[in-house]
Amino acid sequence: MIPFSESIVAGEGLLLAQMVRKSALIVIDMQQFFFAENQGVDQHKLVAHCREIIGISRNVGIPVIHVVTIYREDRIDWPEAWREQEQSWCANLVRDRELSDEVAGLGLKPHDLVVEKKRFSAFYNTNLDDILRGLGCKYIYVIGYSGDVCVRFTSVDAYNRGYGIGLVEAGIESFKETKEKSLDYLEWLIGADRISIDELKKITKG
Repeated sequence: MIPFSESIVAGEGLLLAQMVRKSALIVIDMQQFFFAENQGVDQHKLVAHCREIIGISRNVGIPVIHVVTIYREDRIDWPEAWREQEQSWCANLVRDRELSDEVAGLGLKPHDLVVEKKRFSAFYNTNLDDILRGLGCKYIYVIGYSGDVCVRFTSVDAYNRGYGIGLVEAGIESFKETKEKSLDYLEWLIGADRISIDELKKITKG
């Protein structure tokens, strides 16, 4: 696969147009709990960037898929490592609890797709792969939280299923690592493309 940066320089307009038609945007774990947990993230800045990226995608017909972590109150679907803990972070992500909601400002639309996950990867025991193949997607753009956990696990699983991955840098923040380290790791490990918002605009214009 030709990296996007090289494609733009080489003027591969047809390739880019095909990539746009066969791509989807995945928005990962933009839920209130994760920002309450990590006060070091500039939530307003990240939401503004994600909203812009979502708008760019919608304008050219790229499907938007919101991935959220949602658990049952009775704990039967919690990860076993945390199921027996009296004070588990999973409790904040039980369905219908306020902190499980997506943050305001992303502009969820009725035609957006929503995938609920129980583990770090958005592919684990979900229908995400079926949705992407049903849409004819070969490439996914990824934004959301966090670059060193759920964005990472999802991107690696996408790579192992044969998808190309584009990390839209302004739309990602990390938890323990710096964002740069998180993106560097995925670029090295799976050859993920690192894309700026300006590059995304060029790509989607064809």
